Order: sequence, then C-alpha cells, then structure tokens
Amino acid sequence: MKNTHKQKYAQASLFILFLFTGFLAMAQDFPPWSVPDGEAARENPIAADKQSLEAGKALYDMQCKACHGETGKGDGLIKAANMVSQEFQAQSDGAIFYKLQQGRGQMPSFKALPEEQLWNVINYTHSLSVKREDIVVKEATLSLSFNEVGDKKELTAVVKSPDEDGQNQPVSGIRVNIGVERYFGVLPISGSPLTTNEKGEVKLIFPNHLIGDEIGEINIVATIDDMEYKPVQSTEQIIWGTANPNDYWSERRALWKNNDYIPLWLLTSFVGAALAIWGTIMYVALLVRKIKIEGDKAA
Repeated sequence: MKNTHKQKYAQASLFILFLFTGFLAMAQDFPPWSVPDGEAARENPIAADKQSLEAGKALYDMQCKACHGETGKGDGLIKAANMVSQEFQAQSDGAIFYKLQQGRGQMPSFKALPEEQLWNVINYTHSLSVKREDIVVKEATLSLSFNEVGDKKELTAVVKSPDEDGQNQPVSGIRVNIGVERYFGVLPISGSPLTTNEKGEVKLIFPNHLIGDEIGEINIVATIDDMEYKPVQSTEQIIWGTANPNDYWSERRALWKNNDYIPLWLLTSFVGAALAIWGTIMYVALLVRKIKIEGDKAA
C-alpha cells in the first residue's frame, strides 16, 4: 500500500518537475548562433533610405512583429530575440541576413522571399535601436472631401505640411490608409496604402456595398503612414453606406460587429474553448486534492 502511495507521490513530483523545467526552458536565453565567416562578411547592397525603411517596416509588421514585438524588444506572443539589444545590433548585416534565410527553432526560414526584402528589413531593425525622442518628425495635416458623380462616390484625402514660413503646402509621396470604422477596428477599403500626388492628394472610388447604421451613415477614417511624419488621423461621417436591413439580427451577423451580432460559430467556439480550459483546470485540481487525501491516509 505504501509503495502505491510512493509511486503516486513520485508521479506527481515528476509532473510538477516537468512543468517547472518547461517554464524554465521557455524563459531561458537563446543559445549562440554561429554564422560562417563568409556569410557574416556580406555587405548590405541596399541603402538605408526612407524607401528601404518603409519597405522593411511593412515586412516587419507582417512577418516579425508578432514575435519580436512592436518595438523589437522580443516581447511578442512568442519569446524572441531582442533586436534593440547591443548584442543584436553588433551583428553584421550579413550575419542577420544568413539567420533570416536559415531560420532556427520557432523562427521560420525566409529564404523564399526576395533578397531585397530581407536587406530592407535588416535596415529597419537597425532603426529600432534609435531612441524615438531623437528622431525628428514633421508635422502634417490630413483632410477629407467627398464628391458624387452619378453612381460613383469619390473620396479625396489631402496631405499638407508647413514650410519654412509656416504655410501649409501639399506633400507628395506620402502613403495614406483609408478605411471604415467598425466595432473591432478599421476595415480597410483602399487595399494597400495610396500615395499622394504632386497636389498632396489621393483619390478613391468608394464601394457601394458597405453597411452603415440605420440610415446608412458610416465613419470614414484616414491615416498617414509615413516614417518622417507624426501620426495623423482624420475621421468624417457621411451617408454613403447601405442602411441596416430589418433582418440584421438573424441574417447579418459578421466578425466586425459588436458582441450581440457576432457569428454563432464564433460564439460557440469561444464558449466551448473556455469550458474546456476551465474543465481541465478543475480536473487537475481534483487530482491534486485526491493525491493529498491519499497521502494523509498513508501518513
């Protein structure tokens, strides 16, 4: 009988030890990553100009930010290298390029991507170590105007920035994102960012199928996406949407709506997952309690 209790204690101890060592493994630093001398000596052929940094940021936001974090400190969903650290920044561009192509552990290989994109993202990772307060950014204004010609609805965004005399002048080459406000964020309608012309304008033919409120009113949101300028946002209300139909509750469920109108499959999945998690916690708690009771009896 005592041997049986000892076996249970041993199994419980091994289980706890397994969990503890698992957490330690997750928290430990990354082991050294050796790079061949020839690869480390490769030079970056792409100049770290505005175009390269913006292209690198776009790739970073898509492929790297989830793990390495918004500012590159490795504080994303999965523990990753701190790109702001001196150790990382001391590496040669060739060494980083080699690691991006090879991949290791949970970091995938990006060898399939064009080399130019990898060099661009390397340039951007170097910019992460620059203190934001040391970066001089410009001021800008963003305005929206609307025009209807027949069945077409045209939206125009204008970007201006003050010159040396303080007069607002149109700015070309500025990327602008345009979308419609939803419960869970902004639904893009411009696809990729649009770029202002010599008049500082971007024009967009507005889609006719977007659902608004009960009278078709929607909030249009435009933002500047440019590293040289401070973040700017402009929001305007206009009745360019489709009015909510009477069957909104039963047939118009969608991901971007509030909690009362989310899809049934999503609600069911969430509740099921939550119940499974709590059920597992309760089961483990009951096992621990049972082990304690058996231990007390053996004593």
